Amino acid sequence: EEYPNEGLMAHHERVIYPLIRKRYLFAEVENFLLYDVYTPEGYVNEDVYAYSNGHGSERALIVYHNKYADARGWIKTSSGYMDKSDGQIKQRTLTEGLNLRGGENDYVIFRDVNGGLEYIRPSRNLLEQGMYVELSAYKCHAFIDFREMTDTNGEWKAVSEALNGAGYWSIQARRDELFATPQPALEEEVKETEKS
Repeated sequence: EEYPNEGLMAHHERVIYPLIRKRYLFAEVENFLLYDVYTPEGYVNEDVYAYSNGHGSERALIVYHNKYADARGWIKTSSGYMDKSDGQIKQRTLTEGLNLRGGENDYVIFRDVNGGLEYIRPSRNLLEQGMYVELSAYKCHAFIDFREMTDTNGEWKAVSEALNGAGYWSIQARRDELFATPQPALEEEVKETEKS
Protein backbone atom coordinates (compact mmCIF):
# COMPACT_ATOMS: atom_id res chain seq x y z
CA GLU A 1 0.00 0.00 0.00
CA GLU A 2 1.27 3.42 -0.93
CA TYR A 3 0.25 6.68 0.65
CA PRO A 4 0.58 10.14 -0.93
CA ASN A 5 3.60 12.13 0.18
CA GLU A 6 1.78 15.09 1.71
CA GLY A 7 4.91 17.23 1.91
CA LEU A 8 5.76 16.68 -1.74
CA MET A 9 2.17 17.39 -2.79
CA ALA A 10 2.11 20.61 -0.73
CA HIS A 11 5.40 21.69 -2.31
CA HIS A 12 4.01 21.13 -5.81
CA GLU A 13 0.83 23.06 -5.00
CA ARG A 14 2.79 25.97 -3.53
CA VAL A 15 5.73 26.17 -5.96
CA ILE A 16 5.27 24.10 -9.11
CA TYR A 17 1.60 24.68 -9.95
CA PRO A 18 1.83 28.51 -9.98
CA LEU A 19 4.71 28.26 -12.45
CA ILE A 20 2.88 25.75 -14.64
CA ARG A 21 -0.10 28.11 -14.76
CA LYS A 22 2.28 30.76 -16.10
CA ARG A 23 4.22 28.49 -18.45
CA TYR A 24 3.63 30.96 -21.28
CA LEU A 25 6.25 33.15 -19.53
CA PHE A 26 8.90 30.50 -20.18
CA ALA A 27 7.77 29.01 -23.50
CA GLU A 28 9.22 31.46 -26.05
CA VAL A 29 12.72 32.78 -26.69
CA GLU A 30 11.99 36.32 -27.94
CA ASN A 31 12.47 37.85 -24.45
CA PHE A 32 14.90 35.25 -23.06
CA LEU A 33 18.11 36.56 -21.48
CA LEU A 34 20.80 34.66 -19.59
CA TYR A 35 22.68 36.61 -16.89
CA ASP A 36 26.07 36.39 -15.26
CA VAL A 37 25.95 36.46 -11.47
CA TYR A 38 28.93 38.37 -10.06
CA THR A 39 30.24 37.58 -6.59
CA PRO A 40 31.04 40.47 -4.21
CA GLU A 41 34.70 39.79 -5.10
CA GLY A 42 33.93 40.59 -8.74
CA TYR A 43 34.10 37.26 -10.55
CA VAL A 44 31.32 35.30 -12.28
CA ASN A 45 29.89 32.46 -10.22
CA GLU A 46 29.55 29.66 -12.79
CA ASP A 47 27.40 27.63 -10.39
CA VAL A 48 24.52 30.12 -10.38
CA TYR A 49 22.18 30.18 -13.36
CA ALA A 50 19.99 33.24 -13.84
CA TYR A 51 17.65 34.04 -16.69
CA SER A 52 14.66 36.22 -17.42
CA ASN A 53 11.90 35.57 -19.89
CA GLY A 54 8.48 36.95 -20.56
CA HIS A 55 5.36 37.27 -22.60
CA GLY A 56 3.76 40.60 -23.44
CA SER A 57 4.40 42.90 -20.49
CA GLU A 58 4.86 40.05 -17.97
CA ARG A 59 8.34 39.00 -16.91
CA ALA A 60 9.92 36.31 -14.75
CA LEU A 61 13.42 35.97 -13.30
CA ILE A 62 14.69 32.52 -12.32
CA VAL A 63 17.88 32.09 -10.27
CA TYR A 64 19.22 28.60 -9.44
CA HIS A 65 22.31 27.54 -7.49
CA ASN A 66 23.73 24.24 -8.72
CA LYS A 67 26.25 23.43 -5.98
CA TYR A 68 26.42 22.17 -2.41
CA ALA A 69 27.56 25.51 -0.99
CA ASP A 70 26.27 29.01 -0.30
CA ALA A 71 26.27 31.63 -3.01
CA ARG A 72 25.66 35.35 -3.17
CA GLY A 73 26.12 37.98 -5.79
CA TRP A 74 24.71 40.54 -8.18
CA ILE A 75 22.67 40.14 -11.34
CA LYS A 76 23.11 43.24 -13.47
CA THR A 77 23.80 42.54 -17.16
CA SER A 78 23.03 39.69 -19.50
CA SER A 79 25.60 37.42 -21.04
CA GLY A 80 26.53 38.41 -24.58
CA TYR A 81 24.12 37.22 -27.28
CA MET A 82 24.00 37.48 -31.05
CA ASP A 83 21.55 40.11 -32.32
CA LYS A 84 20.18 38.50 -35.48
CA SER A 85 19.18 41.86 -36.96
CA ASP A 86 22.77 43.12 -37.29
CA GLY A 87 24.97 40.14 -36.39
CA GLN A 88 26.52 42.00 -33.42
CA ILE A 89 27.15 40.61 -29.92
CA LYS A 90 25.06 42.59 -27.43
CA GLN A 91 24.24 42.70 -23.76
CA ARG A 92 21.19 44.05 -21.96
CA THR A 93 20.70 45.27 -18.41
CA LEU A 94 18.48 43.49 -15.93
CA THR A 95 16.03 46.41 -16.03
CA GLU A 96 15.78 46.03 -19.81
CA GLY A 97 15.25 42.30 -19.46
CA LEU A 98 12.48 42.89 -16.92
CA ASN A 99 10.95 45.69 -18.99
CA LEU A 100 11.40 48.30 -16.25
CA ARG A 101 11.77 52.07 -16.63
CA GLY A 102 14.31 52.45 -13.84
CA GLY A 103 13.28 56.03 -13.11
CA GLU A 104 14.38 57.98 -10.05
CA ASN A 105 10.95 57.67 -8.37
CA ASP A 106 10.05 54.18 -9.64
CA TYR A 107 9.77 51.14 -7.38
CA VAL A 108 9.42 47.56 -8.57
CA ILE A 109 7.34 45.01 -6.67
CA PHE A 110 7.68 41.29 -7.36
CA ARG A 111 6.94 37.92 -5.76
CA ASP A 112 9.10 34.87 -5.10
CA VAL A 113 7.00 31.78 -5.78
CA ASN A 114 9.22 29.61 -3.56
CA GLY A 115 8.82 31.66 -0.40
CA GLY A 116 5.47 33.21 -1.26
CA LEU A 117 6.65 36.67 -0.20
CA GLU A 118 6.63 39.92 -2.15
CA TYR A 119 9.60 42.29 -2.34
CA ILE A 120 10.06 45.94 -3.23
CA ARG A 121 13.18 47.54 -4.67
CA PRO A 122 14.00 51.00 -6.05
CA SER A 123 14.05 50.55 -9.83
CA ARG A 124 17.02 52.88 -10.13
CA ASN A 125 19.05 50.60 -7.83
CA LEU A 126 18.32 47.64 -10.10
CA LEU A 127 19.51 49.70 -13.05
CA GLU A 128 22.71 50.96 -11.44
CA GLN A 129 23.68 48.10 -9.11
CA GLY A 130 21.60 45.11 -10.20
CA MET A 131 19.73 42.66 -7.97
CA TYR A 132 21.50 41.07 -5.03
CA VAL A 133 20.67 37.41 -4.38
CA GLU A 134 21.70 34.83 -1.81
CA LEU A 135 21.14 31.09 -2.27
CA SER A 136 22.06 28.09 -0.19
CA ALA A 137 22.87 24.72 -1.75
CA TYR A 138 20.65 23.76 -4.70
CA LYS A 139 18.11 26.49 -3.91
CA CYS A 140 16.37 28.74 -6.37
CA HIS A 141 14.25 31.86 -6.63
CA ALA A 142 11.38 32.13 -9.07
CA PHE A 143 10.51 35.84 -9.18
CA ILE A 144 7.28 36.70 -11.01
CA ASP A 145 4.51 39.33 -11.02
CA PHE A 146 6.88 42.26 -11.62
CA ARG A 147 5.09 45.62 -11.54
CA GLU A 148 6.59 49.07 -11.40
CA MET A 149 5.06 51.90 -9.40
CA THR A 150 5.89 55.60 -9.59
CA ASP A 151 6.23 57.09 -6.12
CA THR A 152 4.44 60.45 -6.19
CA ASN A 153 4.17 61.07 -2.43
CA GLY A 154 7.04 59.14 -0.81
CA GLU A 155 4.91 56.21 0.38
CA TRP A 156 6.60 53.51 -1.72
CA LYS A 157 9.98 54.83 -0.60
CA ALA A 158 8.86 54.56 3.03
CA VAL A 159 7.66 50.98 2.49
CA SER A 160 10.96 50.05 0.84
CA GLU A 161 12.99 51.60 3.66
CA ALA A 162 10.80 50.00 6.35
CA LEU A 163 11.28 46.52 4.89
CA ASN A 164 14.98 47.12 4.14
CA GLY A 165 15.15 44.30 1.59
CA ALA A 166 12.99 41.84 3.54
CA GLY A 167 9.94 40.19 2.02
CA TYR A 168 6.34 40.63 3.13
CA TRP A 169 3.19 38.69 2.34
CA SER A 170 1.78 41.70 0.44
CA ILE A 171 3.62 44.95 -0.29
CA GLN A 172 0.30 46.73 -0.82
CA ALA A 173 -0.86 45.52 2.61
CA ARG A 174 2.38 46.80 4.18
CA ARG A 175 1.80 50.17 2.56
CA ASP A 176 -1.77 50.22 3.89
CA GLU A 177 -0.51 49.37 7.38
CA LEU A 178 2.04 52.18 7.35
CA PHE A 179 -0.36 54.79 6.04
CA ALA A 180 -3.71 53.68 7.45
CA THR A 181 -6.06 56.44 8.54
CA PRO A 182 -6.53 56.09 12.32
CA GLN A 183 -10.02 54.90 13.17
CA PRO A 184 -11.83 56.39 16.18
CA ALA A 185 -11.83 54.15 19.24
CA LEU A 186 -14.94 52.04 19.81
CA GLU A 187 -15.56 53.71 23.17
CA GLU A 188 -15.73 57.14 21.51
CA GLU A 189 -18.29 55.83 19.02
CA VAL A 190 -20.40 54.38 21.85
CA LYS A 191 -20.27 57.69 23.78
CA GLU A 192 -21.36 59.65 20.70
CA THR A 193 -24.24 57.19 20.17
CA GLU A 194 -25.35 57.53 23.82
CA LYS A 195 -25.38 61.35 23.55
CA SER A 196 -27.68 61.30 20.54
